[in-house]
Amino acid sequence: MKKDKNVYLILLCTACFMFGIAGSRPLIPLFAKNLGATNTDIGVIVAMFSLLPLFLSFPMGKILDEIGPKRPLLYSVGLGAAGLLWPYLSPNLSGIYISQVLTGVSQMAFVIAMQTFTGLFKKEETREFNIFIFSIGAAAGNFAGPLFSGILSQQKGYAFTFFVLAILSVISVFLVLLLQIIDKSDKKSKRTDIDNTVFDLLKQPGLRNAFLVSALVLIAKDMYIAYFPLLAYEKGISNALIGLIISINAGAGVLIRIFLPVIAQKWNRRKVISFSILAIALLYTTHPILEHVALFLVISFILGICLGIGQPLSISATMSNLPSDQVGKGLGLRLTINKFTQVTIPVFLGMAASVVGITGVFYMVGFLMFTGTINIRKDKG
Repeated sequence: MKKDKNVYLILLCTACFMFGIAGSRPLIPLFAKNLGATNTDIGVIVAMFSLLPLFLSFPMGKILDEIGPKRPLLYSVGLGAAGLLWPYLSPNLSGIYISQVLTGVSQMAFVIAMQTFTGLFKKEETREFNIFIFSIGAAAGNFAGPLFSGILSQQKGYAFTFFVLAILSVISVFLVLLLQIIDKSDKKSKRTDIDNTVFDLLKQPGLRNAFLVSALVLIAKDMYIAYFPLLAYEKGISNALIGLIISINAGAGVLIRIFLPVIAQKWNRRKVISFSILAIALLYTTHPILEHVALFLVISFILGICLGIGQPLSISATMSNLPSDQVGKGLGLRLTINKFTQVTIPVFLGMAASVVGITGVFYMVGFLMFTGTINIRKDKG
């Protein structure tokens, strides 16, 4: 019975938390642009979301292996609410920078802690099922958040929308308190596995491949959230429609995750992942030539399906290649690699956008995804 309760709570808690974070992401570049930020500024602002997590993810994973995930989950949700509230209290570029830093650390801690919790289950079938439940909850929040914030910001403005997102995110605190989590300090099991270093972990082809897939998918997802609103704005699309298109993208991610367990069993995972990232590359290059909202909706849906494939499979592959008492460390390293790309790529593309424009960013991301596909197929693991 506890297992069933946890399944529902993992879904609801993740969806509620991600609702607030995801709802804020497309507003950040639009709000910053409204306040006079340049394309380079926006690239730096987007990168700030991942700056501290770049240095904190691996240590956070080690801490989780020692103390368990419950307290970090509570702290992360509280910090996320504070980060979302900041642009309301300080509606200027400084407030946006601070908000990005706080919500970035919050999202990092929440993701590692919740994924570590799913990895505590000994049976592989139960563990994989909970991973898919977590990914469905994340995708559901990513679907509903931008849709809600797009409509509300058009009616009430950016600052008020951040205030509402902060209030709604507090619901996650109560859901975390209901999770049945065993504190690691209560366990008296002895460590029998080798305490792997970062280099030991990176030597494993299976882990290395999973880390690469995760980084590529997150780059594609983050750049879509950051630069599609600006591309759509240039084409005269309203905030509400921008929110709808991004939500359709996330909704497709929810849909594909429902069928992902069947897909993973029926087809070779490497081929499925390689095909999805290659499709992402092609879909990115079509965005600059699109003009009609209907076409953006269709492409956004297909792109969402492709983005929804790689992330859950990379999490599952990461856990499968880790000792049972080092799941947090491995997930922390995975997120550190993700954050390194999420810090460097937005800054680079932000500067590039000042030269090649917003459309050029989409071509560059498409080329990056294509190059990544080649490396995935080369790296046997």
